[in-house]
Amino acid sequence: MTGIGLLTELQHAENGIPPNTQIIDSVTNEIWIIKKRVHHGILILDESEKYFECETESMHVDSVFKTQSQRKIAVDKELNKRINGVYLYLIKPEKKKQKLKPEIGTELKIKNDTTTTL
Repeated sequence: MTGIGLLTELQHAENGIPPNTQIIDSVTNEIWIIKKRVHHGILILDESEKYFECETESMHVDSVFKTQSQRKIAVDKELNKRINGVYLYLIKPEKKKQKLKPEIGTELKIKNDTTTTL
């Protein structure tokens, strides 16, 4: 795959995940690299997106809604994700011949001096 990465939601209680951090599948030991945090445009406009100081590289995605009520539902849904520690990231597999992204529900660990479970 030659794209810039894959969008995936990660649930964590960290104070952000910096770019180039390795996340590891605790069962298969496959590794993905965090490229950047992806912010939601609807939360940016609503001034309710959560930011972390260590996430020094980011981008945002936008959504289009036909009605104001659809937009409100989407904002509430994204805010609920933030309350539950769910954030969107752009990631890349470390090796070309591995799964493109972790399976839903996979327990991942952040590779650092004090390995943390996501």
